[in-house]
Amino acid sequence: MKNIVITGGSSGVGFAIAKDLSRDNKVIIIGRDETKLVSSVAHLGPNVSSISADLSKRVGIDKAVEKINATFSSVDVLIHSAGIMPQTADENIKNNLLSHYELTVGLNERLNNARVLIVSGNPKAISLAPICELQTNHLARAAWVVTHKTLLMVLLADRLAHQNTTVNSFFPGDVRSQLMPYTKNLAKNDVPFARNLALSSDFDGVTGYFFDDVGHNVVLKPTKYHLSVAVKVLKSYIQSI
Repeated sequence: MKNIVITGGSSGVGFAIAKDLSRDNKVIIIGRDETKLVSSVAHLGPNVSSISADLSKRVGIDKAVEKINATFSSVDVLIHSAGIMPQTADENIKNNLLSHYELTVGLNERLNNARVLIVSGNPKAISLAPICELQTNHLARAAWVVTHKTLLMVLLADRLAHQNTTVNSFFPGDVRSQLMPYTKNLAKNDVPFARNLALSSDFDGVTGYFFDDVGHNVVLKPTKYHLSVAVKVLKSYIQSI
């Protein structure tokens, strides 16, 4: 039985992943809405507990880390599923990038021989969108987040390698959620590949990869998603790197 933390676990993709993994593992789900968290825990069963925290804020990160450390002596799997459709660049940076980085760093002492997974976007967007710092409209912010999440995956894979912790990202497919108007009516409500990526021995030692929703490795352009690029781009947002 593994110890698993899932951000955004009370709805959408995060909830779908939690539902699958909580059958035979201890799971903590993190979200902002206390009422929704209580309902989700009741539905998911006795292997699940929750933390109400806003991970876009320092106080929320600290609260989550403190409660996770009090519950788990180690974290075997950390899944970053939380995210929003941002209206501004600042919202995008804080909710969809910094929250992932800061929580991972905050749990660093618990993440030995672990797996970190980042829920990301459509493979075509990640492959084709340019790495650009402009976030002047909805499409630009969408392109920014998928490229910068991928760079974050590359960075964290390097930073956590010394403690045998792997970092990968994946596209969950189009799953029913409240994230956008069109996602509210989608038929799909599961993410079966997430279980394999989180638990299967097939992925022992596999790090720095991006997978599509059926488990195929999506080859990333090495000159675009390279460690040196990740450091150069992300240091504008993450001072500590």
